[in-house]
Order: sequence, then C-alpha cells, then structure tokens
Amino acid sequence: MRLKGKVAIVTGAAKGIGRAIAEGFAREGANVVINDILEGPCREVAKEIGEKYGVRTLAVPGDVSLRTTAVKIKEETLKAFGTVDILVNNAGIMISGLVLDYREEDWDKIFAVNAKSVFLMCQEIGKVMVEKRYGKIINVASIGAKDGAVAQAAYAATKAAVMNFSRALSKEFAPYNVNVNSICPGIVETELGQVNLADPEKRKKFIAMTPKGRISVPEDLAGIAIFLASDESDFIVGQAINIDGGILYY
Repeated sequence: MRLKGKVAIVTGAAKGIGRAIAEGFAREGANVVINDILEGPCREVAKEIGEKYGVRTLAVPGDVSLRTTAVKIKEETLKAFGTVDILVNNAGIMISGLVLDYREEDWDKIFAVNAKSVFLMCQEIGKVMVEKRYGKIINVASIGAKDGAVAQAAYAATKAAVMNFSRALSKEFAPYNVNVNSICPGIVETELGQVNLADPEKRKKFIAMTPKGRISVPEDLAGIAIFLASDESDFIVGQAINIDGGILYY
C-alpha cells in the first residue's frame, strides 16, 4: 500500500499501458482518476478498478490535446478529492509513414496528442502540485525517443519531445518538491504496438533483439510507475528510464 490515500490521474487509461498503471496504483491504495478519449471504456474501467481494489475512482473522458480537457480534469479531480498527488501522462497515438509521404495534418495530430497534451496536463496539474509543494509526474515516452525506426520518425520525434520536456521541467519543479521523470517502454503488446507486432516476421525480429526473449506486456510498466509515484523515489529527478527488456542500454 505504498500509495495509500494518494490521488493519481492517468491519461489514456481505458486500455493498454494506461490501464495497467491505473490498476497498479489502485492496488497500492491510490484513488485514481481515469481519463481517456473513449467515454464508454473510460467509465467502465473506472468502475471496475474501484470495485476490484476498494478505492475511489473518477472517470473524466476527453481529448487531452485540448486545454479545456486538461482544465476539466483538474477541476473535477479537485472537486472530488480536494487534491492531486500523482500525474501520469500516457495518452498517445501512432501514425506511421515515411517522411517523404507523411501528411502535414498527421504530423500536427500526432504532436498534439503525444506531446502537446503532456505540456497542457503538466501546466494545469503542475500548478496544483507546485502550490502544495508535493507531486510526482511520470510522462510516458518511448525507446523510440532514443532510437527511432523507419516509418516512425514522427512518433519518435514526439516521444523525444516528451523525454526532453520532462528533463527540462524537472529542473523547474524539483525545488518545489515535485519530481518529474519519464519512462521509455520498448515494444509492448498493446493495440498501438500492433504496428510493429502484427507481422509475424517482425514479431520474431523484436523477440530476437530483446535479451529477455519476449515481447513486453502493459503490466511490465506498472512497477516502475508505482515506484516513481511513491516516496521511495524522492531523489530521482529528470530521468528517462528504459523498460524494454534490454533492447537499449542508454
């Protein structure tokens, strides 16, 4: 129960990595605010997690690339719980394509969802954390931020933006006892991850390049998120931690 009584917000939490992290937080005693652009699944997951772990949950569906959603999440969280201790910016999309063929509107969209949303949420929720002199912010980047792939240049660029935004923000927020870090998943068995895994040959290739010898599952990300959200990580600031089974070593 390392997070007992804490209030955590997780974006993009209706499935995949976001849901696994939200469940991990609830299992550790946190009350969890579930955000996702999919309203039905968002509300269902909040209900399921609350009933399963006996914690309070709140569903706030919406598009976090819009400031109105970030403000709504902040206001509804404060109304329901009176505070916020943990923020996980997980919402993200993948729009693959070679650079020479990539559409400008797709570039704008992937940056809005993957990068701008992190800025908006950190700004709105960060105000609360800085004022109370406490907070843990975990931004989900990717090993793609450190080593991009063919047809994923735009995605890699957004995740590099998240990683380096987190590093810079950590220097602004650390004096206020607000820790900012990012986590960098590898190839994960999620709906988004199928862009890399749907092809059996590509799946074999990714397994072969992973020293652990398997594809990651969302639950692999929960442990590090719990640690970074807990008081055990108080002296960890501005890090970009790989959770990739050993694909990268930097």
